[in-house]
Amino acid sequence: MNASAQDAFKITAQYRLRPEFRHGYKTLYPDTSGAAFFIAQRARIAFDYKKENLKAYISIQDVRTWGDEEQLKDIPGLSINELWIELLFKNNFSLKMGRQELVYDDQRLLGNADWNNATRSHDALLLKYANKEKKINWHIGGAFNQNGEPLFETNYTLNNYKFLAFTWLKKEFAKSSVSATAIANGLNSVVPVSKKVKASFTFGPLYNYQDKNFKATLGTYYQTDKTENNLQLSAYMLNSYIELYNKNLFGGAGLDYLSGNSDKTPAGYSQNFSTLYATNHKFYGYMDYFVNFPDDTKQRGLIDAYLRIGVTAVKNFKATLDVHHFYLANKNNIVVNKIQKSLGTEFDLLTEYQPSSLINLQAGYSLMFATKNMKLIKGGGSNNYNGWAFIMFKVSPTFFNYEFK
Repeated sequence: MNASAQDAFKITAQYRLRPEFRHGYKTLYPDTSGAAFFIAQRARIAFDYKKENLKAYISIQDVRTWGDEEQLKDIPGLSINELWIELLFKNNFSLKMGRQELVYDDQRLLGNADWNNATRSHDALLLKYANKEKKINWHIGGAFNQNGEPLFETNYTLNNYKFLAFTWLKKEFAKSSVSATAIANGLNSVVPVSKKVKASFTFGPLYNYQDKNFKATLGTYYQTDKTENNLQLSAYMLNSYIELYNKNLFGGAGLDYLSGNSDKTPAGYSQNFSTLYATNHKFYGYMDYFVNFPDDTKQRGLIDAYLRIGVTAVKNFKATLDVHHFYLANKNNIVVNKIQKSLGTEFDLLTEYQPSSLINLQAGYSLMFATKNMKLIKGGGSNNYNGWAFIMFKVSPTFFNYEFK
């Protein structure tokens, strides 16, 4: 085994407070409802240990909305966000075991969904290879879920995957990188006559380039095998983004395409791409109209064409404006009320101020201008005011930091 560099024991914390105003968040505002307002928070304390051939990490959290528990009642509220150990071997290999966040590339397939106060974690094994000289990283991971310790069978009743297996390989160059991901995702069958676990297989490459004033991203992914409904799956996702920037300004344009069913999709087949365990909040508009695929598009896929402009002229301050126009990948002519492709335009304004490494303040305001097609997809009123606003305050102190000699 190899000794780890910079051996240390550290205790850190995070407190995150976020008031939100919702008047059409995730779905169009109905004609007979009132706006929603609440204050949510996340509090974490983390213990990070590194010494010789061992790493260990524990993150304990409390997630709540203010007032969601009655006073003077003993209601357990703490949970484990992460709890893992990692053994460091020779020849650049290591083995990570336990509850952990799986975050890869831009998080389009595997991410921790950090916008949610309770982020996504996995109980998994992860074999890692890291060659710093050749700038190569290779991971192989897997998980097998069970809700208890049964005496017979391995039936699983929770709304998680039954098993997950993946591999990820990345090679870095001077100004670019290429990575490839392959994921086998086993889900409980929802077909009564076929109770066996159904597995899909997703794979594809991602290319990133960045120099002094330009960056670009191009990703392509294909999905095949079976859905939990025992449908034969053949689907794909494309994403591309280019950006120009200098010291004070940046601007970019992107296009995402997620395939979906069409009027001609044969019975027993599915062309719906699933983003699996992604962080979709950062991609398809901050109002989260499209985070659960394929349900949020009624199995018709999605096209997201967007523009982004930003300002970083003021020290420690950044402001960005994203404009998304959403389309269905395929229109629906077989329903009574035919659904055309154009869904609407979303404007997302986000500001961020970070006066120190301890404090981060964000504020955002979003508007959705929906078409009648969005109403047919999501419900609510397309002519109503559909807006959303939030303020998020985050403090991340280090309580203790000891370096071993």
